[in-house]
Amino acid sequence: MTDLKEFAPDSKIWVFTANRKMTDAEIRQIDQKLDVFCRSWTSHSNKLHAEAFVLHGYFIILAVDNKDHLASGCSIDTAMRFIQTLQIDFDIDLLDRESFVYLKDDQPQLVRKDQLAGLIQSGTVSDDSMFYDPLVATWEEMQAGFIKPMGSFWMKNMA
Repeated sequence: MTDLKEFAPDSKIWVFTANRKMTDAEIRQIDQKLDVFCRSWTSHSNKLHAEAFVLHGYFIILAVDNKDHLASGCSIDTAMRFIQTLQIDFDIDLLDRESFVYLKDDQPQLVRKDQLAGLIQSGTVSDDSMFYDPLVATWEEMQAGFIKPMGSFWMKNMA
């Protein structure tokens, strides 16, 4: 996330959670494609100051710095088509809203919504378990609370 340090606090962030951990080779290829996309991404013919990267092998983070130009509806549609292309190219689901990532022994772990109740019953996951919040919408929100205890936000209602 160091590439975003100079972004305005209200810069738009999109978090795409993968339905599986990406391999190192996939991450390298995806990072290259993300770089090409960000360098060419425009909104109403204005180049967007954008950054994107794979985080922990489970997330693709896409950010637009609002200091210069805002992403418009058409440019957001372009980004979504790009994400759909990555899904096809790498046989990975990045738009599945039933995959969540939490920390277990300080390591990111993927859990599906249908597995969550069992993990809670077994004591593996509790209200104190640290989950990533894929619904953060700005750089400021991401810095302040991308990782938080399950019991402190909407994740508590998932089990």
